[in-house]
Amino acid sequence: MDHPLRSIVSHWQSKIKLAVDYKRKKFQDDADEAMGFYSGPHHFMYQGKHLSGTGLSVDPEASVPRPTFRMTTNKVAEMVQLFGPVLYHRNPVRQVNPRRVPVPPIELFGNPQDPIVQQGYLAFSEQARGARAVDKTRAVLIEHYLNYTPTELGLKDHSRDAIDEALIKGMGVLWTELYYPKGANMKMAGSFYDSVDNLLIDPDAETLADAKWIAKRCVHPVWQVEREYQLRQGELRGNVESYDQQAALADDANGSYNRKRGLTNDLLVYWKIWSKMGIGARLSGVTGTIRETLDTFGDYCYLVICDSAMYPLNLPPHIQEKPGADQDVLARIEWPTPFWADDEWPFTPIYFHSIPRCVWPMSHVKPGLGELKFINWVYSFVASKIRTTCRDFVVVKKGASEEIKRTILSGQDLELLEIDAEHGTISEVVQFLQHPHMQGDIFKVLQAIEYNFEKRVGLTELAYGMSTRQLRSASEAEIKGDQIKVRPDDMAQKVEDAMTAVARKEAITARWHLSAEDVLPSMGPIGAQYWAQLVMTAQPHEIFHQLEYRIEAGSARKPNRDRDAANMTQAIQTIFQPLWQYAMQLGDFGPVNKLIADWAKSIELDPEGYLLKPQPPPPPMPMPPPEGQQPPGAQAQQGGT
Repeated sequence: MDHPLRSIVSHWQSKIKLAVDYKRKKFQDDADEAMGFYSGPHHFMYQGKHLSGTGLSVDPEASVPRPTFRMTTNKVAEMVQLFGPVLYHRNPVRQVNPRRVPVPPIELFGNPQDPIVQQGYLAFSEQARGARAVDKTRAVLIEHYLNYTPTELGLKDHSRDAIDEALIKGMGVLWTELYYPKGANMKMAGSFYDSVDNLLIDPDAETLADAKWIAKRCVHPVWQVEREYQLRQGELRGNVESYDQQAALADDANGSYNRKRGLTNDLLVYWKIWSKMGIGARLSGVTGTIRETLDTFGDYCYLVICDSAMYPLNLPPHIQEKPGADQDVLARIEWPTPFWADDEWPFTPIYFHSIPRCVWPMSHVKPGLGELKFINWVYSFVASKIRTTCRDFVVVKKGASEEIKRTILSGQDLELLEIDAEHGTISEVVQFLQHPHMQGDIFKVLQAIEYNFEKRVGLTELAYGMSTRQLRSASEAEIKGDQIKVRPDDMAQKVEDAMTAVARKEAITARWHLSAEDVLPSMGPIGAQYWAQLVMTAQPHEIFHQLEYRIEAGSARKPNRDRDAANMTQAIQTIFQPLWQYAMQLGDFGPVNKLIADWAKSIELDPEGYLLKPQPPPPPMPMPPPEGQQPPGAQAQQGGT
């Protein structure tokens, strides 16, 4: 209770609560509603907050009937299934290149004819080439590692989860951090998905670049948290029950009593905070000498807090008693990886529609939520109408015999009914009542609303591979194809930008944490040796700013096999012969083999059996004997004669 950072923890907890409320108003309510249309119960629109009226934006006191048959048309699932594979079909190819530096002309150094100037310019050029060679070697090593980890760590699955959440809720998140493989004494740098529901951003910021702090909500067993932060057993108290604990309490006679006492929670909800405004001394309400002391820790600090401890979990009280406590404290509150050196955060957001002056983006579904609610409401009423109008009513004259009534209700397919003369005509004895026919205009209105919703989110007829009429020419089909790709191409570009940022963060994580032993399995002894010499010793700015990271354009998207095969067939017919002549003249078979390999891959063939091998060089000609000396064979021939 006397921990010096108790007031700081209290202020951070208040800050987190305000951020949760702000996020709920600006983002979370719409995200939860969109998620309900994707995977919620089929009647979720008529439950909870949607119970008033019809779930539409109507007067809550208006007398709007609710349908008896309640359903949800899952247009959101169609959107995710169509856009998801287009945006991220496979792990992108990551490319790392050293940045090109300008080489000034020799005239800037003086007279080009002066030997001293020439010597100085030559030394300058050699120095520039040497520096670029170091950067190029670093780029080769980092590029190799960045293209190794996506397959090993399942980046495709994590990215697809983040992209699906971005389509539904508005933002998906990939966190870049270390991974420790089970049973191996090594570390790996990768990026992993976590729900955007667990992310908080400084509510005072209008853009992510302006944010001064972020927080990540974590839930783990109490014993795991105590072990990770070197706390004594029983020092923390959980605040959430796991399903295993609930199952155990079901058979415990004192389970309900212990639950009321708060003794059954075995999971702990806690927050990891990355701050760019210090450990918290600049929060409102923190004054006096403690503020001056905390300012000495710097601007970039890392804290872990929870409700059951009035001190940061990464700064427990017992560390102050150890020798060298000051250095230990500084190490514990540093960012695990210094992403602040690139003015970045440890997570990469994926989103498609930003909102001006708001740090939280907009869901791809939100522009069409009004139409989507109306569609569900109308379909539910149509289904309720069908349920009512499909009933059959049979009117039978009261004086009809019991045999006639029995035969009408449960007779065979072919039965004979006899009607007495006093009963009158058949229509006077038995008659069916029919409901009025359903108005056809309702389906015209529904079709128009569905069309508007599909335009809002991009589910047009061409995205489904359908067309209401036959296209009249190839140019018309090309124009329509180009237009329909405008929105998916823009969204795919945003995904590629996010993947570039992910690669950049994985590079600094690898530089900061991985040793030669960690990269040895993927690079071999020589690569690990150069990693230790050139990458581990590099300054952060050399990794961030002297190397250029990018994703090969279109490498993450689903390939168009037919288009690629047609393009490569045309390329084979056009440039194969010139490349073949070039290979035969100079013995360089690289370009023609590259063309053959690309063609084979376009039609899903193994290129190994088609690659050309250069002919072996002819044997060397025998050297002529020195002048005045005869060949050995000639002397033997003369002796025989």
